[in-house]
Amino acid sequence: MTDNSTNSQEGSTYFNKTDISSLIANIRAIAVRNERYRIDFDNNHSLTDADYQNLTGITKADFNDLCLLLSSSTSIRCTKNRTSRTCIALLLVKLRTGMSNRLLSTLFNIGKSSVRRAIMSARQFLSVNFTPRNVGFQHVTRDDVIEHHTRPLAQELFGTMINKPAILVVDGTYIYIEKSNNFQFQRRSYSIHKNRPLVKPMVIVTTTGYIVSILGPYHADSKNNDASILKHNIQTNMENMKDWLQTDDLLVVDRGFRDSLEFLSELGIKYQMPTFLQKGQKQHTTEEVILQNIQCYYYEYKPTI
Repeated sequence: MTDNSTNSQEGSTYFNKTDISSLIANIRAIAVRNERYRIDFDNNHSLTDADYQNLTGITKADFNDLCLLLSSSTSIRCTKNRTSRTCIALLLVKLRTGMSNRLLSTLFNIGKSSVRRAIMSARQFLSVNFTPRNVGFQHVTRDDVIEHHTRPLAQELFGTMINKPAILVVDGTYIYIEKSNNFQFQRRSYSIHKNRPLVKPMVIVTTTGYIVSILGPYHADSKNNDASILKHNIQTNMENMKDWLQTDDLLVVDRGFRDSLEFLSELGIKYQMPTFLQKGQKQHTTEEVILQNIQCYYYEYKPTI
């Protein structure tokens, strides 16, 4: 026997039927064991309700209701790498935690490029099929706000028996973002007040905390304070809010909107804002203190984004 044939036999490995079956079983067991460490939203029993809230910010029941919209749409197609439920979960987890696509790829056991495409598909789907039905002046009527989303105490204090105005609480909030590589955007998104980059949406809610609309977001520079943002919203008639608001409707605002009060009065829109101490005045009157406490009470219902 030659040396070449000897080396060939020494480098060969022989398996019988039992060995092959055992090897396949071991590989399958390892795959099943590793799968337990991956996040799976397709299996309704793999995650608890607390897991859903921690990862997505909503309950399991709400997540299932959201996914019901997918059953009547073909905007998000299922592939061998991810299902439509996984696409929605990826978007919600990213919004909730701010994780990078690379980290999401590891947690969901999906390629990084697939994660990017899944998030884009979910965002486009929700922007068309979910957001217009649940956020914005077009999704709720003025009469519905007055009858079902206004606290009786607010109507008693700010309304009359004959005329029931729509009472809205308006305030600008902020969403922290990462530092941008674009110098111009990074400069305009940096907040001197918070000492970090952010963008500013304008949140409009009812006295019960029901979200009517979220407008924006806007840059965080000095050109975009609360008053200027509100004036821009109304002047550009965002979401046809001029048609929605009527004369004698009331906006509850804080002192940051003081430069827009004259503008609101010209449109016939009433407002309630905590008063300032007049020159030479050492303290507010009893009536002013009571009214300010009421206004601050309703500001507690403004949700934080």
